[in-house]
Amino acid sequence: MTFKNHKRKSDKHGSKEKIKKIAYEIALQGTLGYRPDNKDYRISLIPGKLFSGYHILAYYYVSWKLTLPEMVKDLKLPFDEEYKLARTMFKPKDK
Repeated sequence: MTFKNHKRKSDKHGSKEKIKKIAYEIALQGTLGYRPDNKDYRISLIPGKLFSGYHILAYYYVSWKLTLPEMVKDLKLPFDEEYKLARTMFKPKDK
C-alpha cells in the first residue's frame, strides 16, 4: 500500500490519528538513526511492508506534513519543494 493509498483510506475512516501514530513511531525509531541505503525498516501500523531508509524518511516527512504541519520545519528535512511538486501531481477525487 502506498502512503497515498493509506492516506485515502485514512480519510474515509477518519484516522488522521493513525497517520500521527505512524509519524511518532518513525520519529522514535529514528532516534537510533536511519541509513538511507538500508532496506529493512518496518512500521508496526503498516504490517507486511519493508521500507528503505529513503522511503521511511519520505513517509516521515509526509506524515508530519499531514498531521503536524506546524512542526515540519523542526524535522530539518529538505523535502519542501518535492512535497509541493507531488501535491501538484495528485488530484484528490471528489467525495
